[in-house]
Amino acid sequence: MAVMASFSSLESLDLAFVLKALAGTWVMWYLCGVFYNIFFHPLANVPGPLLCKFSKVPWDYWQWTGRLPQHTAKVHAKYGEVVRIGPNELSFTNNAAWNDIFAKVPGRAQWPRHPKRVPQGKNGPQSIMNTAGTYHARFRRLLNHAFSEKGLQEQQHLITKYIDLFVNKVDDFARTGQSIDVTKWFVMVGFDVISDLGWSEPFNCVENGEVHEWVESPSMGPELLRALPVPVPFPFPSRADELKFLFRERGLMFLAPYFIPMKLQLARLNNFKYARARVEERIKEGSARGDFWDKIAIKSADDNAGGEGLTKEEMVVAAVTLVGTGSHTISTLLTGLAYFLGTNPHAMKTLVDEIRSFFKSPEEIDLVSVHKLKYLTACLNETMRLYPPVINMLWRTPPRGGGYASGIFIPEGTGCNMSFFGIAQNPDYFTRPLDFCPERFMPDPPAEFLGDNHEAYHPFSLGAYNCLGQNLANAESRLIMTKLLWYFDFELDGKVDKDWLDQKSFGVFIKKDLPVKFRPGPNARSGLNGKPVKINGHANGGAK
Repeated sequence: MAVMASFSSLESLDLAFVLKALAGTWVMWYLCGVFYNIFFHPLANVPGPLLCKFSKVPWDYWQWTGRLPQHTAKVHAKYGEVVRIGPNELSFTNNAAWNDIFAKVPGRAQWPRHPKRVPQGKNGPQSIMNTAGTYHARFRRLLNHAFSEKGLQEQQHLITKYIDLFVNKVDDFARTGQSIDVTKWFVMVGFDVISDLGWSEPFNCVENGEVHEWVESPSMGPELLRALPVPVPFPFPSRADELKFLFRERGLMFLAPYFIPMKLQLARLNNFKYARARVEERIKEGSARGDFWDKIAIKSADDNAGGEGLTKEEMVVAAVTLVGTGSHTISTLLTGLAYFLGTNPHAMKTLVDEIRSFFKSPEEIDLVSVHKLKYLTACLNETMRLYPPVINMLWRTPPRGGGYASGIFIPEGTGCNMSFFGIAQNPDYFTRPLDFCPERFMPDPPAEFLGDNHEAYHPFSLGAYNCLGQNLANAESRLIMTKLLWYFDFELDGKVDKDWLDQKSFGVFIKKDLPVKFRPGPNARSGLNGKPVKINGHANGGAK
């Protein structure tokens, strides 16, 4: 009878009262979480905006709007070198953090990639971008030689072919006085080079004067990163991250249409289909072409039966990753350098004089000789300081049990990142931090730059997970800019946006158009080396 009476009393409860009680309980739970994060969390003493200490709303909003790097730099300017930008996230701008978090030190546990910022799928093929441990080491072993200086010299004939074709195209434009959007053309030459190295078949963007549909696909651009779901800002730090992580797992892919536009999903499927066809053709060619795949083809044999190579599906993922990331890095670096040279006449003249006095003929310009140009190296370093090719993609987390960084104990599971903008704009690290001053990176810099802290500058990251393609980016950028300035003078078109550097970013910058006018210089001829370059059996025609 007592049980029946209890059920009867429950039925008589007012529904509104129950809802209010539940809402009140949730509010109390939320406020307890807020109170804990502000006053009792292990990171409570780390400075940062109050809202960021208990909510990820600011971080997610900055990321969604593409302004995360700029806002993080402002936060560092106000709060210091170590800042709490989320309930369980820290951002750093000091060189001590590079060594503590990223450097590989014998006898010390390595800080792994943050599993919720760089999710590692439990099923299906892996990518070098999200693998760790033995998986990552296997990828690196197979690709290290191809991206080494020696390996790139072996591939020089493939790289130079497309750069020479690009120079001939610029020559056509220079003789007509027509300005070109170098943002677009640097993307095209970058994709042609990397697609030949990565797939053994170029997109022929430069030859056709048009961006290939695979390149233009929205699924290959940085905008895709913006389409990832933004989680509800739960007060306890791990819940929101876990929600985002779950949406990326295959088990919840049925929810993807509600968060990722269908056109992006379809475009990505088509791109992988295209990549799979190219990889299968490359495998049939064997292992003696002199590109990325020579060693992979040997080690992988029949779908990686020996376990030392890559499966066919891993090859497809690797091809998409290498082609997509490699081209964006190089085109961003070159576009940024073109902008800075166009807005700094002294730097332009100094670099032109160096190139034209160092080389006596265009035949001397190759992947080895361009590394001897000290001022060009300084210009590239200064460009990467102010306009980094990759930004805000370095998330790490302490090893099991936690670890120390910048003298602070950081608990396991904390997300740790470096703020490239925060480092570059720190006047304690760089004199005249907002100015383009390549001289600061010269072997014998002027006195005003002797106090610059180059140890805080690592544009390609540091340690075991540093950028695999940094040698290619440096070599290709040097070769392209050297050949352009050997043959041509150039200036920015008057249409260039005065706020050109004010760009959104989603992992990499969403680059604005950069119209440039080239003029034949004293070394210009009718075509590179006096004759059209032949590519794939066809001579280069007029500019399109």
